[in-house]
Amino acid sequence: MKKLGLFLLLSVLVFPFLAAAQLPTPAPEPTDPGPVDSGQDIVDLINQFLFWLATIFWIAAAGFIFYAAFLYLTAAGDAEKVKTASHALLYGVIAIAVGLMAYGLPVLVRNVLGGN
Repeated sequence: MKKLGLFLLLSVLVFPFLAAAQLPTPAPEPTDPGPVDSGQDIVDLINQFLFWLATIFWIAAAGFIFYAAFLYLTAAGDAEKVKTASHALLYGVIAIAVGLMAYGLPVLVRNVLGGN
């Protein structure tokens, strides 16, 4: 009988605390809503990414031109090296032309379609 009384005492006093310890706690409220609050923020984020991508592109195109100049300087009259340098220069000029079209084409389409 003593064991039953001890079990009842434990079940009344201790077990509720053990059960309460297993309840899930609610998630804390976020203090920072994050960098994106609206659709315009997403557009701004994409534009910022594209700006950085374009900057890297222009640096790479300039590097290609400098590489072609280096190849011309070190060719020392070797026809094969001069041909390689002229190809590198051509690729650099094509990269610059593509970059200019990438900047100008959206503006041209926007003006033709009459958008802002």
